[in-house]
Amino acid sequence: METGSTPPPLPTGPTYPPQAPYPPQAMPYATPVQGAQRTPAAGELGEAQKVFDTVAGPNVRVKDNLIQLACVVFGAGAGAVVGWTYGPPGVGVLIGVTVGLFVSLVLSGVVIGIVRFFTAVRKK
Repeated sequence: METGSTPPPLPTGPTYPPQAPYPPQAMPYATPVQGAQRTPAAGELGEAQKVFDTVAGPNVRVKDNLIQLACVVFGAGAGAVVGWTYGPPGVGVLIGVTVGLFVSLVLSGVVIGIVRFFTAVRKK
């Protein structure tokens, strides 16, 4: 700042955001376009789920996720029992749970694949 110059004037009052028009104006909506994409309704999973089922990706089917949860819980429990019975004390349970989780995770994918196969055959 130069010496002898005066600072800019300060605002005298609070500033408020601009007021919306009253009464509210009608919002213009776009009309639907012929052949436009729509979101899948309940029960429809869309094209993305087909890719997830055949290649990789998340699964949004509750039934599949419950099947996988049941398989993993059962596998972890079975691994804990086997590790406790045949493994070294203390560490055997940990090893059994870890192996049981891994094996049951892989097998749950097989179970879900079998369920999906029979579901597809029934639909035809």
